[in-house]
Amino acid sequence: MSDSTHPSLARRTFVGGGVGLVLAGCAGSAEKWEVKPVAVREEGLVELELKDYPELITPGGMVALRPATLSKPVLVQRLEGDGVRVLSLRCTHLGCTVRWDGEAQELRCPCHGSRFDDRGTPTKGPAKQGLALYDSQLEGSVLRFWVREQ
Repeated sequence: MSDSTHPSLARRTFVGGGVGLVLAGCAGSAEKWEVKPVAVREEGLVELELKDYPELITPGGMVALRPATLSKPVLVQRLEGDGVRVLSLRCTHLGCTVRWDGEAQELRCPCHGSRFDDRGTPTKGPAKQGLALYDSQLEGSVLRFWVREQ
């Protein structure tokens, strides 16, 4: 189901699945999380079985993935019900990789300090545009999203 029908995640719900995780290679107060590579099928389709990504089974869970066709990872977030959100982790300012800061409950760019909420909307510049949102849906135990290089 598309993100457009889902409200923002509550702080505790969003962080619940993400505690102990941060993008590899990022410094800061956030914990370390491993970016997992994933294959991309025809037309940019990525298909995930939830059993292979236990972080995404319950609302509030999240996982960083690197689709084979992208130069930057994406953040897959599990929302309430059958909702999912897939955001590019490429900062819209100069292209650095943003990371989730569990303490501050936001995505932060380590290069120039831009900040984004859990929906990818900028809350502090210099970035003026939001993070790219990829079409996604959850049907049963299969999560699908479609990617393209930004």
